[in-house]
Amino acid sequence: MQTATAIEHPSHVAPDRVIDFDVYQPMHDGLGFHESWKALQDSGLPDVLWTPQNGGHWLVIRGKLISQVLADYANFSSHTILVPKDTAGVAYRVIPISLDPPEHRPFRNLLNDDLSPKRIRSVEDSIREIAVDLIEAFRSKGQCNFVTEFAEQLPIRVFMKMVNLPLEDVPKLKYLVDQFTRPDGKLTYAEVTRLFLDYLEPVIEERRGKEGKDMISRMLQSKIGDRFMTDAEAANLCIQVLVGGLDTVINFLSFVMVFLARNPETRHILEKSPDRIPSAINELLRRFPLITVGREITHDMNFEGVHLKQGEMIMLPTILHGLDEQENADSMSVDFDRTTIRHSTFGSGPHTCPGAFLARTEVRLMLEEWLSRIPDFNIAAESEVGYTGGIVAAVKPFSLAWDASTTRA
Repeated sequence: MQTATAIEHPSHVAPDRVIDFDVYQPMHDGLGFHESWKALQDSGLPDVLWTPQNGGHWLVIRGKLISQVLADYANFSSHTILVPKDTAGVAYRVIPISLDPPEHRPFRNLLNDDLSPKRIRSVEDSIREIAVDLIEAFRSKGQCNFVTEFAEQLPIRVFMKMVNLPLEDVPKLKYLVDQFTRPDGKLTYAEVTRLFLDYLEPVIEERRGKEGKDMISRMLQSKIGDRFMTDAEAANLCIQVLVGGLDTVINFLSFVMVFLARNPETRHILEKSPDRIPSAINELLRRFPLITVGREITHDMNFEGVHLKQGEMIMLPTILHGLDEQENADSMSVDFDRTTIRHSTFGSGPHTCPGAFLARTEVRLMLEEWLSRIPDFNIAAESEVGYTGGIVAAVKPFSLAWDASTTRA
């Protein structure tokens, strides 16, 4: 894998802080994705570690510190968010996620406008209709590949409609997104960026100066201060939009459905009391986070007992905030009656995910429509559940099965 570049640890890193750990491949034998990260957190190691993998970087494993660093842009810059810094980090400097306040705010506002609760509520009926159509296509068959027939369909169809791009382009775009979030070494990061630009530049040129209502057109019509975006800025922003829209929700839906298939008692709580689904989603977000993101250290400093140097990278597995027993008691259990829920699943601080409300809406509509039609289901007997690590973790394609005679139209 192209990211697993190991180096010797620097002289300012104490030996007891060093662990040979690859954030892109965190799984231990016999453990699932979240269980593997939890095993690291429960290992008794210091809260801040250093690994020689992926060019060498710091790693925070406690929830409160993860949230603190994410919000502290003065000391921990978003200028670089991926490791290795010199390859992935340089290639993936996209707007607005790689800008710190105040520069990032005008660009972030463009995303906020199209992803606001008001805007998403206006398209909720169409999202629900897509969910229903997908479920009805396989409900009577008694089985489906959940990843390919639903999880990769609902958020992608919704998103491609929002940006007015053809569905036939999804395989090409999804492949490029995966090469950023879960690279397999077939393309360099620079090649991925170039292929994104080759796709987006004609789209931007064609929509520039027109009064389209899609998300890309609306961003092109809006100003950054007293000017419009340049073509380079627009393409850069669109890359971030595509990466966000074509990956994260897909994988979260898959983690949730694996859990519900294996835990009928919990599933039936939501089936029998659908009014609990909106609040239950926050607990599911806490339990099944996906993302590991980095920050670049802005100056030499002492932090939690270690000496950090300017330009070094520090990686923040948001997975570990919600799973931290210091933040959430009995953290590996899903408890819809939990009164206090702490997590960083959508990030923290100025770069909190702008698509959070859209993601929650898609998850809610999926659960409402699925459980009302297919209340009882299991992992298909012939199907194995596996996981892929990366900046955004994924569940490998798996099948669900049910007795078709018990479903409801």
